[in-house]
Amino acid sequence: MYTSSPDPLTPQDRPAIARRAIAWSVDFALILVAAYAIGVYTAHQITDVWSNAPEIGLSSWQIITGDGSAISKAGQIATSLWDQVVTAVIQGFLLLAATTFVYHWSTLAVTGRTVGKALVGLRITPRTPARAAARAAVTTIADVGCFSFACCLLISGHPVWSVFAWLGAVAVFWFNALSAYSGRTVADRVAGTRVVHAETPDYAPPTTTWTPQAPQNAPAAPPMPQYEPQSTPVP
Repeated sequence: MYTSSPDPLTPQDRPAIARRAIAWSVDFALILVAAYAIGVYTAHQITDVWSNAPEIGLSSWQIITGDGSAISKAGQIATSLWDQVVTAVIQGFLLLAATTFVYHWSTLAVTGRTVGKALVGLRITPRTPARAAARAAVTTIADVGCFSFACCLLISGHPVWSVFAWLGAVAVFWFNALSAYSGRTVADRVAGTRVVHAETPDYAPPTTTWTPQAPQNAPAAPPMPQYEPQSTPVP
């Protein structure tokens, strides 16, 4: 984790909250487009699972008489199908989180701005791949990561834990979003970055040059002996 230095930007130089909100909205809309494409792909996977499912082969007589072996076999087949559906859904959420991270990291590392930030004239500084990765990770967790985790808990059969995860996801999202009023979001502070206007020069902390100085209480140096030529008597 990077240590955050004091914000060198004055309140007049900080981007307006409205501009940052617009930039986030554009970026999140692109993520929703990716989520729709991933959802379509996941739906096709689920359809293939049910299409290729083996026949259960239970007759009405076996159900009425309670044929244990036949019912047990049907239960195993249904459980296997449901596990495949759950796996496909979880993979879809993981793919969504990975797509969100790659989008933010690649755009910030290469250009210092996402599509949304470019449209409203914003960028991050300083721009390094490591800082971009840290910022993208926090943004991914706050925007889609926690919500995806809650959905995975729900479909995995843990509804109570899913509720707590949903509450935590909402808290994390708004905590990161509302921290923008301080000038830097949680993602900015973790990554050690700032969102600035595109025309703002990069901030460089002032450098100081150390000059050695003599101690104040040092003893004075003894005076140098002066040479006086002696006069030679004239005979």
